[in-house]
Amino acid sequence: MESTAEGLVKKLKKEERPREKELKKLKKQHRRCLPQQQKKMKKIAIKGLEVDPETPLGEKKKLAPEMAQNYNPSDVLPPPNVTGDLHLGHALTVAIEDTIIRWKQMSAYNTVWVPGMDHAGIATQVAVEKKIWKDQKLTRHDLGRERFLDESFTMDVKRSRAVTEAFVRLHKEGLIYRDERLVSWDCSMQTAISNVELKDTNITERTPLQVKGYEAPVEFGVLTLFAYPLEGDLGEIVVATTPVETMLGDTAIAVHPKDPRYKHLHGKFAVHPFNGRKLKIVCDSMLVDMKFGTGAVKITPAHDPDDYEVGKRHDLDCITLFTDDGKINSNGGEVFEGMPRFKARVTVIQALKEKLYLQHRGDKNNEMCLKICSRSNDVVEYLVKPQWYVNCKGMAEDGLNAVIGDTNPKLEIEPKQYVAEWQRWLENIRDWCISRQIWWGHRIPTWYVVLEDDQLKELDAYDNRWVVGRTVEEAQEEASRLFAGKKVQLLQDPDVLDTWFSSGLFPVSVFGWPDDTEDLKAFSPTSVLETGHDILFFWVARMVMMCMKLGGDLPFTKVYLHPMVRDSHRCKMSEELGNGIDPLDIINGATLEELHEKLDKRHKEGSLTLEAVEIAKERQSKDFPNGIKELSGAISCGMQLVASLESYEFSDAATAVYSWWKYQLCDVFIEDTLWLCLDNGLRLLHPFMPFITEELWQRLPYSVRKESISISEYPSVIKSWTNDDVELEMDMIDSVVKSLRSLKSQLPPKVRPAATVRCLTNDACDIIKGHGLEIATLAKLSSLTVLSENADVPVGYLVDVVNESLSVFLEQGSINAEAELGKLKEKMKETQKQIDSLTKMTSAAGYKEKASPDVCVRDEEKLASLLREIPSLKEAASEHSNPNFYVWRVNF
Repeated sequence: MESTAEGLVKKLKKEERPREKELKKLKKQHRRCLPQQQKKMKKIAIKGLEVDPETPLGEKKKLAPEMAQNYNPSDVLPPPNVTGDLHLGHALTVAIEDTIIRWKQMSAYNTVWVPGMDHAGIATQVAVEKKIWKDQKLTRHDLGRERFLDESFTMDVKRSRAVTEAFVRLHKEGLIYRDERLVSWDCSMQTAISNVELKDTNITERTPLQVKGYEAPVEFGVLTLFAYPLEGDLGEIVVATTPVETMLGDTAIAVHPKDPRYKHLHGKFAVHPFNGRKLKIVCDSMLVDMKFGTGAVKITPAHDPDDYEVGKRHDLDCITLFTDDGKINSNGGEVFEGMPRFKARVTVIQALKEKLYLQHRGDKNNEMCLKICSRSNDVVEYLVKPQWYVNCKGMAEDGLNAVIGDTNPKLEIEPKQYVAEWQRWLENIRDWCISRQIWWGHRIPTWYVVLEDDQLKELDAYDNRWVVGRTVEEAQEEASRLFAGKKVQLLQDPDVLDTWFSSGLFPVSVFGWPDDTEDLKAFSPTSVLETGHDILFFWVARMVMMCMKLGGDLPFTKVYLHPMVRDSHRCKMSEELGNGIDPLDIINGATLEELHEKLDKRHKEGSLTLEAVEIAKERQSKDFPNGIKELSGAISCGMQLVASLESYEFSDAATAVYSWWKYQLCDVFIEDTLWLCLDNGLRLLHPFMPFITEELWQRLPYSVRKESISISEYPSVIKSWTNDDVELEMDMIDSVVKSLRSLKSQLPPKVRPAATVRCLTNDACDIIKGHGLEIATLAKLSSLTVLSENADVPVGYLVDVVNESLSVFLEQGSINAEAELGKLKEKMKETQKQIDSLTKMTSAAGYKEKASPDVCVRDEEKLASLLREIPSLKEAASEHSNPNFYVWRVNF
């Protein structure tokens, strides 16, 4: 390696030439693809009412004219990673967002829904590296930066400009800085990784695991005990650890200050058996648990988060032991230098057992949590590295206050349960490491200033002589100002930014930020962000922090977090597990063989290992032994949609729309109102089922419809059209008809029996008498008789208790009284079960605090209704011994 500044500059500039060529090529490709890109990114801006009538249907909205006040509902599609196939989780996201946008569009809002694609730095690089290795048996270093980027694809130039601008502004405010700290490090990819890319593997005992880069399995879950000799013939001190190889970098031993076993050793020193290094014995109550192990803890500040904090508290040396690719460096000593870390583990244990040292004191099973990189499946190490960081404290306070700062928060989070998680994350936020040592991503716009007399070896060893600029010319101007009169050269940081940094700008960058565009004025802040709850902090919080800091406003006013779609083993669908379910397989169906073929194809493409394929096939065979069956039919429609949609209760909305179609339109409404009901019902259903409703809409008479259902108005709530008394009457009639139909189901199919309704109130009598013809018609009766409370009831009839005021009696022939009594007892048992369940729930501690007032009222009314049924049930039960027994059934 060159030892002079001039030689290093030549070397790095030679490495830069492929990047510059690639950048020119990408710009050329971008210019060529721009028209097609613009076509794909046209915004949904459908004309509503009298808003901007000059904009052609389907074209990008013209924002220069004055817009209506309601012109602001907008949404962004969380950008999925470019790796892997889309699965049901993505389908859920898109379906919910599509529902919101169509509902708002049909409600006379002008809407914009912007899709995006996340460049997913680490995930993309891993996927491309797998493919290159599979096809060519080459690493990215073998291939070179220029050809490697050819295997990938360009990032959007506008988004890159926004990312650079954000970095420069935050750096000028002092919020971005460079520091040397402990980071999570992936040795196979040789990069720092974020916490979101870590997965925990819990190990309860001695367990061999296959580790990337090692032919033989590596043993984990073993606690090794060994002794350090004490200085001054004071004996020895025994410590216990799982990563034994890190003892090569130990600089201290920690004990609890109140532990009587070690009080005589406070401030003394142990001696490293391999290199003679003095290890100070320090007292630390924050780290040491006297009851765990031997009560003495070896301290390796450079390779353990807890030890790193101990090192800062006690001013200990921080000795880096590993190279970037996970081998022992020269600090580990000649015997171990160059060994892969887990091979060194075995060698260190063997050396401790040898006669020369005799320091080994045995081992035992140990429960532990192993940190694995979800991208590469490699075991994570901790290394001290110089990286770029964002000071998040002030931004986090702003984000926290936006949600919980006052009684009317500027930012709403649904469901409310995640507000506490938001608070937990932002109150305990740490500075954000944004450096990534990979090739695919947004290059960090920082340059190191090299002076003529510098003696340099590698960038990581440099001091803080950095300049920041939007371009290299801007950086050169800053360097010339800082080092006036000196000959300087610039070397750009080879690292790229964390993917979440660019994703955090997405809500404003899609509308043209940092430029003051018409789109940005019209659509920012967006109305709602819809995404999975698993990235509440990693994406949502960072968008809020960065957009509030850089744009001065929230990126959105509401966050809706949907639940995660998981497989039957409760695992999140992922590329590595191969457990994603393709939505097309749900629509079209797929045999088990076809599901297996897809896994084999992904293995051939290099995106899945053979081991992952076998595990995924085993799960598919268990979960889908007969493949995935094709879905058919359509959902039906309901009545409480607007309220449910406004509160983002999409499950309730879907249930309501289903119930309206099935139980009201299909069961009750007559031909005279059919077209009106179909028109209204299809528009209600459209946000949930856009394609089927459009197809059915085109079959309505032209006189009652517009050209397309998507530009029709969403049915609005008109209070003057509602009549509570009429609705109560309709509910009563509907309940009577359902009860009679239920009783009729026990009779031969074509029988039209006589029926009687007994009413316990005058109002009920009047309603039933006034709609006797409709009831008889809908229930297909030969006749209907209405009795008052004191009238004699017919004998030998099937009986159903509709509610506390109504009972229905249906004529029947012979009936099995014993069987009917059994049904009655089962109903009584089920009713009591519901009463007990509701009573337990409503009397539980914290119920009224957690449940909304509406839910409390609904539960109270439900419980009261069930309790009112008890007298009717008891009366029915007592009648079974009557010689003139007639059969009772109770409907709930």
